[in-house]
Amino acid sequence: MSAVAAASSPSSAAYRAGVLQASWLRHRSALLTLLGVLTGTAVLLVATGWYVRTGFEDSGAASCDPGAEACARAWKAFLREYGTPIRVGAALLPLLGGALGAFTGGPLLARDFEHGTFRFAWTQGAGRARWTAAGLALGGGLLGIGAALLGLLLAWWSEPAERQWGRFSPAVFAQSAPSLVGRSLLAFGVAALAGAVLRRTVVSVGVGLVVSLVASYAGEALRFHYLPPVEGVAHSLLEPAADQRWIGSAWFADPSGRRLTDDEFYRLGHGFDELERLVRDGGYSVHQVYQPGERYWPFQLVESGWMAAVGIASCAGAVWWIRRRAA
Repeated sequence: MSAVAAASSPSSAAYRAGVLQASWLRHRSALLTLLGVLTGTAVLLVATGWYVRTGFEDSGAASCDPGAEACARAWKAFLREYGTPIRVGAALLPLLGGALGAFTGGPLLARDFEHGTFRFAWTQGAGRARWTAAGLALGGGLLGIGAALLGLLLAWWSEPAERQWGRFSPAVFAQSAPSLVGRSLLAFGVAALAGAVLRRTVVSVGVGLVVSLVASYAGEALRFHYLPPVEGVAHSLLEPAADQRWIGSAWFADPSGRRLTDDEFYRLGHGFDELERLVRDGGYSVHQVYQPGERYWPFQLVESGWMAAVGIASCAGAVWWIRRRAA
């Protein structure tokens, strides 16, 4: 190659940057909509979070001992006045990652097929596989960054729910940044693959939402078994709040070690205080199968990892399909 030709040919880095820039121009309406939804969600979370956290502090529920009766009364009073945003958030926020991913990935490829613009895009020199990969990389990258930032905001927003229900509760676990990113990428990849195969935006979004819901239920079913649980003996009926453990099952034993049914144990005393004295001082014990609180972040990484892997594999499948099958 001559010096003139070498100087006139763009570097591979500049070439990739040009493809990404062109992909942004093609998909900017969908990506700007994603940024707008993320911004609007963040503003809503800041407003409701400030309202809820102010009530959380003022009620005394934020600083009391979770095992004390006075703390239970403070929490009930807090929920009576400020519980609606928490309950609505617990119902809707676990669906947020799947919705973001499906509504971003579904139109990304399907809309080109619906409008016929793929015929023009694929003749612009980069090739159909590169155009598809660039659009998916750009959309998935922006989605992942946005979901991670939103997850950090949700960690602040969900602190009252975490204090009451624990970090391993399904609603709180799904709001953490790694889990939110994994769900978003899974729904994004599946919806994009559906768009490449089915070529219908609405159907592709629906497929992404359904698969995301199925994956969420699968995660809840598998989560306790990501690592082998620990067995231990507790000498108090109060769940250890400090270590944030996730108790999978528990049973009672008498001083001789014989396992008791729940009815047998609760007939031994009248009221919580009497039963607590039996466990604390009377030789009775509570046996627990649980996941320690320090496993929360490893569990987050495991769940977000397999969900993101499904999403990335689906994106690769979309590129393969368009390269080999689409016409």
